[in-house]
Amino acid sequence: MFIPSSTYRVQLNESFTLRDLSAIVSYLHALGITTVYASPISTATKGSRHGYDVTDALVINPEIGSEQELAAIVDLLHNRNMSWLQDIVPNHMAYDPANPWLSDVLERGPDSIYYDFFDIMTDESGDPGGIQGQGGSGEPLLAPFLGSDPSECLKKGELTLQFTGRGFVIRYYDKEYPVAARLYRWIVSPEEGLPQKWIPALMLLEKALTTDPTIWLAAKNSWLRETRTDGDLHALIERRVAYINERPSLLGFLLQNQSYSLANARLAASRINYRRFFTINGLICLSMEKQQVFDAWHQTLRRWYEAGWINGLRVDHIDGLADPKGYLRRLRALFGEECYVVAEKILTGRETVPDDWPLEGTTGYDFLAAASQVLTNEKGSRQLLDYYRMNILDLNDYKKVTYERKLNFLCKHMGGELNHLFSLFARIPSASRPVDERRLKEALAVWMASFPVYRAYPDAQGLSSSDRAILADSLTRAGQRRPELQPELDQLAATCDYDDTDPGRRRLQFLSRLMQFTGPLAAKGIEDTTFYVYNPYIDHCEVGDSPAAGGIPPEEFHRRMLERQKRWPLSMNGTTTHDTKRGEDARIRLSFLTCIPGEWTSAVSRWRMLNRNHVALVEGRPAPSPNDEYMIYQSLLGGFPEDGVITDAFRERFAGWLLKALREAKTETDYDEPDEGYEGQCQRFASALLQQESAFFPSFSAFARDVIRRSSVYSLSQLLLKLTAPGIPDIYQGAELWELSFVDPDNRRPVDFALRSALLGEIRTAEAESLDALSGLLARHKEAGIEKLFTLYRALHCRNALPSLFAHGEYIPVSCNGAALAFLRHLDKDWALVCVPLLPEQDGPADPVSMVLPFDTPRRWTDAFTRAAVSTQPGTPCRPEGLSAWPVVLLTASTGAD
Repeated sequence: MFIPSSTYRVQLNESFTLRDLSAIVSYLHALGITTVYASPISTATKGSRHGYDVTDALVINPEIGSEQELAAIVDLLHNRNMSWLQDIVPNHMAYDPANPWLSDVLERGPDSIYYDFFDIMTDESGDPGGIQGQGGSGEPLLAPFLGSDPSECLKKGELTLQFTGRGFVIRYYDKEYPVAARLYRWIVSPEEGLPQKWIPALMLLEKALTTDPTIWLAAKNSWLRETRTDGDLHALIERRVAYINERPSLLGFLLQNQSYSLANARLAASRINYRRFFTINGLICLSMEKQQVFDAWHQTLRRWYEAGWINGLRVDHIDGLADPKGYLRRLRALFGEECYVVAEKILTGRETVPDDWPLEGTTGYDFLAAASQVLTNEKGSRQLLDYYRMNILDLNDYKKVTYERKLNFLCKHMGGELNHLFSLFARIPSASRPVDERRLKEALAVWMASFPVYRAYPDAQGLSSSDRAILADSLTRAGQRRPELQPELDQLAATCDYDDTDPGRRRLQFLSRLMQFTGPLAAKGIEDTTFYVYNPYIDHCEVGDSPAAGGIPPEEFHRRMLERQKRWPLSMNGTTTHDTKRGEDARIRLSFLTCIPGEWTSAVSRWRMLNRNHVALVEGRPAPSPNDEYMIYQSLLGGFPEDGVITDAFRERFAGWLLKALREAKTETDYDEPDEGYEGQCQRFASALLQQESAFFPSFSAFARDVIRRSSVYSLSQLLLKLTAPGIPDIYQGAELWELSFVDPDNRRPVDFALRSALLGEIRTAEAESLDALSGLLARHKEAGIEKLFTLYRALHCRNALPSLFAHGEYIPVSCNGAALAFLRHLDKDWALVCVPLLPEQDGPADPVSMVLPFDTPRRWTDAFTRAAVSTQPGTPCRPEGLSAWPVVLLTASTGAD
């Protein structure tokens, strides 16, 4: 099987194309990277910065390059024994007229073979969520993209009929939605009727409506050619288009008789009839559980794999699929056992990936959580929590906060999904079951908000014991929160018992759909709401992590890594991704506060006094609120420039983060109904903080520079853990130097690869000269983060020299006295010893760290960073500083040399 030794994530878009990527391949190879890990490269919406809004899964995005350029890059990689890991998006596509499959659905309704490709939700009767005049009993497919109601848009002239090279379209600003093809004859027919000579071509067009897309397009293109060559027909069409546009009643009739319903975007919260990605109206989900959808969507990927262009797959949002295990089995059958496959899966607490999923592991959020937690001081975090509750906001228990936020989000933003679930439940046969719709929906909402994990995985084989436990736990929690709804919760609980005797598998259908909504609810209610509200220490308000815990002891980290090595040794180890809320080194700075809680809280109290004149009342409430102000101080510390220089670019970035954070919190403002007064005052507050002549800035700057100096070593700890613990280390673009990004889109900014390449070149030149030359170079560029680059460079090459050891070697915890964590990796004759400093209870002189190596370990080692020979005496205490002159320790040895 292909196993990457390390991956390097690149965000491809029109600003960083395949051509740009080819220019850094030699740099990545010199750094020690073995695998390029690319964001989605299929055609996406115009100007997409991330690629997850795919419009055509079968064609490479022309904004980033061509297949020829991809092939050329692959040749560059293969010449260096490097490989390609491709991020894929099987859950959803862009709801955009540029999407050819969806455009065909909008134009032909259920007659399109692609209609069943999309997850269009059914009404209470089970019929498609209704295409008027096409056999559906409900409403047309909702297209919630208007800024106001259609009638208002018509009055303003924002909706018009147009005739283009693609046929008739309804234009709304820069979007052109195809007109239902069955209305073509109505559009072109004047009151006196259409001349006979033009009827046959239209009849052929109408006859082709129900045919294969190729035949339909051929018939349509034939008719369009006739409109171009027949001047009289073209003139007639122009007159008819103008005639209809001048008459709102006719244009309104046209809108009402489409295969879709253009509607106010806000209507989606209560009336949605297609499954969205989370609550993003512009992303429509696929029915990937259907074989024809799977086959069609993966055909280009399979061709690229057969050509050797891609070597592994990263599956985005696996929890969105109806049957993740079934999907992965199909994927494995299509790509074979040699293909490396990981899936984006958010694990909560001690949740694990199901053992029967045929993949290598996850994309690394579980590792992020473990590393972040072990690099947090437990005692100090409790002090920060106490300060927060006493001086900032006395929030309830964290679990209660997440429950309330999830429930609020569900009722406010996912009412359409909730209605759909109720309709599915109502179709389940029952001998005698009175249903109070209001109470049942309320119970269903409470159950969903009480889910302790993202989802369970019901399938035709039944529920696993772990999934039964999750469902039972969630129902128990729901009953404890709302005991008066217990009868309705009992009715819902009955859906967990299903088998082949279930008529139409209604229970399984309901439960599977429920699981497709509990995941988005967790993401939106926790990651995109609670994480901006619960602010005692925002470094743990992170994807995969949780502020419910403020630190774990080394023993717990060892337990997690032993489990990881046993079950998922090839999972990715991530510390920054395109989805993390802040960069990995920003989190380390904030974690460092747990070993100086007194210094931090005293400073915050002082800053609040200094800045009290910048806080103003907006409609009777302070702006920013104490909670938002506390979040601002933390985020500013995390992202504060290494050199302390505040540029206009930084001000703009911080303002962008702040606006998003305020709206995500949904307490004082939100996206749907932004409170511009509150937002504006918060922006003015933040702007005042960044004025270097203010009373606040010198105090904050001095504090920040001190934290940066004292905490940087723990960034090296985090990095070395990622590079040597069980798993495949993933480096996010640019994170080889300090990674201080705010949440997206800030973390997708262009990377200065020229700087990184130049610094690596200087390292390689200096190491060839002398140790003194190298030490001088590292000291001169310390502020830029060169020590991190050097640590990464040397450790990656160490991995590459011992690939089997780090991919398959056992993980052996080493007991340490003092604030440090150590372990061994061992396979056959090869060994590696890792030791990193942890945060002490109070920064400053700490008890000396010592550890005792097992008796069967080697006595002679090589330091991966200094390349010096090192001797140890197994069974005798030794100190890390006696093993290496570098702040973190990575030694390798072979028993054959002992």
